[in-house]
Amino acid sequence: MKKILCLLFFIVSAASAKDTKGISFTEGTWADILTEAKTQQKLIFVDIYTTWCGPCKTMANRVFTDAAVGEKFNASFVNFKIDAEKGEGITLAKKYLITAYPSYLFINADGELVHRIEGSMPATRFMAEADKAMQAVKVFTPLTKLEKDYTEGRRDKEFLYELLNRKKLNGESTAIMLDEYLKAVPESAHKTEKILMIISENIEVINTKAFEILTASLKRFMNMTPEQQRFVLDGISKAKRNTFKIAVENKDKALFERLIEAVRQTSYSEVGFEAEERKFRLDYAKMTRDAENFRMIAAKEGARLLAKTNEELAAETQQKTERFIQNAKARGINENTPEYRAALEEMQNNAEKLTAFQLNDYAFGYLQLIENKDELETALRWSERSIELLKLPGNLDTYANLLAKLGRKKEAITIEKEAIKLAKKQGIDTEELEQSLKLMKQK
Repeated sequence: MKKILCLLFFIVSAASAKDTKGISFTEGTWADILTEAKTQQKLIFVDIYTTWCGPCKTMANRVFTDAAVGEKFNASFVNFKIDAEKGEGITLAKKYLITAYPSYLFINADGELVHRIEGSMPATRFMAEADKAMQAVKVFTPLTKLEKDYTEGRRDKEFLYELLNRKKLNGESTAIMLDEYLKAVPESAHKTEKILMIISENIEVINTKAFEILTASLKRFMNMTPEQQRFVLDGISKAKRNTFKIAVENKDKALFERLIEAVRQTSYSEVGFEAEERKFRLDYAKMTRDAENFRMIAAKEGARLLAKTNEELAAETQQKTERFIQNAKARGINENTPEYRAALEEMQNNAEKLTAFQLNDYAFGYLQLIENKDELETALRWSERSIELLKLPGNLDTYANLLAKLGRKKEAITIEKEAIKLAKKQGIDTEELEQSLKLMKQK
């Protein structure tokens, strides 16, 4: 009887598997999955998702259920899915340095990452990525072997490039390895598109040889190809952003000042440098809650912007628009294209909008950092002018909270209600505004 029941179960299971469309996921612990991969001599495909991730659900409902996708993945991989915020998912997300969802990992039976992809994509690209993973495993060298060779002194450029890519794949820091690779490459190659691309993809901070190469490249920028120019600018921007993040996290003022010097070195004009420096200094002061430095910059800039008349702002917008039109003509851009028309439309009230955003930024900083009543009254004037120039839920919210901080509760509630009404009209989520209103009423 038991044999008959087992046979029936096998027949039903086989029939169900045959009828199943899409990817079949294996259940069990991570240890079970590694064992299964070793037994079947296959890579593991891991879908690391969260319950709140919209693209994760789209992939699960539209791509994972595709018959062709299922056929490829079921034949080639041990398929496993896990919630990054529950149980073993938390450990795996930390181990494989997951920073975006959905993340898809292709891992060998020893637990080493072979290929990684992120985000939603059509079935055709998803299957192409699976092919890349299967190709990558054919030439896969264990990281322990690579690191052993590195420790023993191996430094040829091909080896360093492979180690660089592996560290990047694993989400590890690549700054030291990138500089090692650049030392192994002839200096004449530093100008090539390939090397600039590698730098752009792997650069982390400003205090590196990689950043020195990008900075030096600016001297011949106009003689570069568009792709080379893009790699240089992207790499410089990435290094500055990462350095800023580290300086903020560690409240490292010395590193921050080195960043400002790097900003000066990579700016095309004094005006450009001042604008970028001002933005970095303001953001650093806000994020480290450095009220004194924020006050020093915001007070001067807020007063300057507040003094601008409507006529002056309109003239600035007109000048910017004329420069845009002249530059477009010089570059042979067709003025009848949708892109041109959209860009021209964006230029409307450009100076007014920019001034409104900046004044709101300064006012919001004062709201967060400043307690002095007279200074808060100054911030209130910045906020009022910001709303005059461009009424948005965000700057109405800043104004309302400044009023509340100054003890003008009734006015604050009225303005916050206006912000919520405008946000709803514009299709903007009002949860934070509703919470702000609730707090105002409680005070």
